[in-house]
Amino acid sequence: MIHRTFLMCFLIASALAFGQDQKVEPHSRYKLEFVLKQLDHGKVLSTHNFVMSAESNGSTSQVRTGNRIPIDLGGEKGLQYQDVGFSCDARINPVGSSNVGLEIGWELSTMPGATGSERVVRQVKGRSTPLAPVGKQTLVGSVDDINSGQQFELDVTVTPEQ
Repeated sequence: MIHRTFLMCFLIASALAFGQDQKVEPHSRYKLEFVLKQLDHGKVLSTHNFVMSAESNGSTSQVRTGNRIPIDLGGEKGLQYQDVGFSCDARINPVGSSNVGLEIGWELSTMPGATGSERVVRQVKGRSTPLAPVGKQTLVGSVDDINSGQQFELDVTVTPEQ
């Protein structure tokens, strides 16, 4: 009888342990894989991938890609340069289990066709603090571009680095 009770307790404890999420020990470095999608009425028009390495010591990691466009302000003011492209700042905070806290700020700026001397810069920006499960894609943010009717979606997958 005692053996049977012990066996039942062991089986129940094993089943409970097996059913729980696998725990991931906090690491000092993580790889952040971002996917930026441009959508039009739910249809994906383009995707861009960005990867960065981030330390879990509270420092900020950055990705910048794009161009510096000269803008003539006229007269004595001369030229001013505008960054156009994608930028992302990320800070990581492991929470000790299978999740990682993130602080992410991102910006996408584009220059659709210029007309004459007028250049228009369109921007979408997002700032969020998602809780990302390690190894699973997580939505960072989704923004509608009110000028074009398109949407921009940023996802991240966090994995520990060795």
